[in-house]
Amino acid sequence: MFISDELARDYLARVILLSLPGVGIAMGTWGFLWDVFLLFAVFIVGCRKGVIPAAIYMAGGYILALAVFGVTALNNLGFVPLAGLLGVFGWRKGWPLRVTFFWSAALAAVLGAAPMLAFAVQGLDTNAASTLINSTIQQYQASGLLELMQEQGITEAEIRDLLQQGIHIYTLVIPSLAALHAIVEFGFVFYVIRLWFRGKAERVPFTRWRLPWYAVWGAVLGIASYLVGDQFSWQILRGLGINLMVIYSALALVLGTSAYLYFLQSPRIPRLLKWALILINFIYFLFSFISLIIFGLFDLVLNFRRLPEES
Repeated sequence: MFISDELARDYLARVILLSLPGVGIAMGTWGFLWDVFLLFAVFIVGCRKGVIPAAIYMAGGYILALAVFGVTALNNLGFVPLAGLLGVFGWRKGWPLRVTFFWSAALAAVLGAAPMLAFAVQGLDTNAASTLINSTIQQYQASGLLELMQEQGITEAEIRDLLQQGIHIYTLVIPSLAALHAIVEFGFVFYVIRLWFRGKAERVPFTRWRLPWYAVWGAVLGIASYLVGDQFSWQILRGLGINLMVIYSALALVLGTSAYLYFLQSPRIPRLLKWALILINFIYFLFSFISLIIFGLFDLVLNFRRLPEES
């Protein structure tokens, strides 16, 4: 009996949805590739059969994993692939591309960051932090870096204090790093699947990447949360603001770069001026980095490129 490639992909995607959660737990290697495979499977089944069949197969895979390994398996499962269901729903409903991506990526970010919230609130264990700092100091001593820093007037106590602050900042922004990781996973699969099903004719060039204008309210919420939390010493609200600002800084950097390259491609700008701007960007890298973030945030509202909202 002949089985078409399309039908074979459909069967394979169903098998992946049913088996991969359990296999990932059994192997203890759940990570980027597992989420990507599951997202691909969700889109393949969803685009062929619909959201409900894809949700049923995915739920079946998670339930089987819990039945075999128990409730404790929840600590090892990744839930970012669930965002693919919203992507399929928006796709089949004919939502604008940037709207579908924004809300699906936002859901992926929440699902990716949620498991890290407890760790961010509790912070790193004191003994673990002390062990990490001691290990770092020993590495500095072995490499001669500690002696060099002491010659510059920096004492070991000051180094330990800086390392302690760095650990605190890292634990604070772990949810935002996990959220960005989830957005990258979803964005990669979303881009590839769109090319696969819609063809290169509907590929959106990088210079035309944009989010809905109301996405800027997330950045406003982040800034407001940080200021209010800092003013009244509400650490949870302050931490929420910091994490939102980290996420939006990364997104705004991508959007700002997209808008900047769009204008650099304009034939009305002399080639010499383009090369001069690129050279200045490399010389004043930090200033250019911050400028692109600000440019990307303002582009969300002002739409400097005058791109149609529904494109």
